[in-house]
Amino acid sequence: MTATLPEVRPAPGGAPLFGHLHRMLTDPRGFFESLRGHGPVVTIGLGPVRAYVVNDPALAHQILTKDVRKLDKGVAYEKSAPFLGEGLLNSREPQHMAHRRLVQPAFHHRRIAAYAEQMREAADQRVGAWRDGQTVNLDLEIHAFAVAVVCRALFSSGLGDPVAVAVEESLPVLLKGVTRRIAFPVGWLERLPTPANRRFERARRRLDETLAGVIAEYEARGTDAGTGDADMMAMLLRARPHLNDRQIHDEAMALFLGGVETARDVLSWTCHLLSTHPDVQDRLAAEVREVLGARPLGHDALAELGYLRRVLTEGLRLYPPAWLFTRRSVDDVDLGGHHVPAGSHVLFSVHAIQRDPAVYPEPHRFDPDRWAGDAGARVPRISYLPFGAGNRSCIGEPFAWEEMMIFMAALVRRWSLHPAPGETIRPARSPMLQPRRLPMVVRERTRSREN
Repeated sequence: MTATLPEVRPAPGGAPLFGHLHRMLTDPRGFFESLRGHGPVVTIGLGPVRAYVVNDPALAHQILTKDVRKLDKGVAYEKSAPFLGEGLLNSREPQHMAHRRLVQPAFHHRRIAAYAEQMREAADQRVGAWRDGQTVNLDLEIHAFAVAVVCRALFSSGLGDPVAVAVEESLPVLLKGVTRRIAFPVGWLERLPTPANRRFERARRRLDETLAGVIAEYEARGTDAGTGDADMMAMLLRARPHLNDRQIHDEAMALFLGGVETARDVLSWTCHLLSTHPDVQDRLAAEVREVLGARPLGHDALAELGYLRRVLTEGLRLYPPAWLFTRRSVDDVDLGGHHVPAGSHVLFSVHAIQRDPAVYPEPHRFDPDRWAGDAGARVPRISYLPFGAGNRSCIGEPFAWEEMMIFMAALVRRWSLHPAPGETIRPARSPMLQPRRLPMVVRERTRSREN
């Protein structure tokens, strides 16, 4: 292979010793967008580490589907392994597919419909506590909503309360630590007794011990305690002996990261986009009002909220939570005639792929109608990857859609969103694409229509 396939050219702008680390730390998403014009595959330097960046969406799709067994999950997943373990997000084949079959029933459409009432209650609890004209820290409100939703789905009533507190306080610390470790992936630095490493270890240990304690309480009560079939933890415990104690713990952690962080990030950015596009927001509120009228928000009504679906689809395009996919090649790989040796770091940016002007006219513009009718059908599947593709696509995608649509419908039914004066919304440094903070002024819908 090395004799017939050419070497991959390095991206411009690398510095001695540090490579492209400065760009990765200061403007990572802009950096990956800038690589699009330098070829389908280029190399970058992350400190002393060389990485291959795939810019061609067809090659990215090949990695996720055809070549899935030739590439492990990569540096982002390795650096998150201390708290995610070997759950669905990190596990290798054939373990991944075996575990996916065990967990898949939890996301059957009948179960998703059964979660809708819990999601509506959690959404109403958050949005019902606001006051007209209040400045709300919307990122924190959405995070609390998402934690409550996952806890109610995963645990029996009351059993998940300590886990909810631990997740809210620990996950941000862990994700911040993972960001640093991805940007400069040198293992010995993670073992130094620095303040950041100590905070990471304390958060990891707290979350681990809290979840282990709840699992032990489940076992003491019996796996059929609480809500039975509607309870994901009881389902995981009944999967023994196919899942051992550690694997049950890891699958629960994977559900937390996917169910909490993905929904929080998409909802936060979508709310930000709505606040800066009042015409879209008013149109969305009108659809919710027309579809629901005075009836409660339930699962069956979501299929009628087509514009809401398009709004969230466009939010996911502009701000995909898992914006950077990482892999490590197990074997030599041919990517479009480019040789990638075994053991190489391979990266591709979903954020850059979904802002390609060759596919999306005015790619940085928020336009939900680009997904309407034939226009949406013409978007190539390989150019829209917020939930991945192939047999490693996000297993919780139906759960996330239910959660996101219910929260947005509950919010715009009652409130209009307005940017907080003097605030600039910026992405946080995190492996997930999330706003650093999101203060938002909320106004009652009836009053906002009069003003």
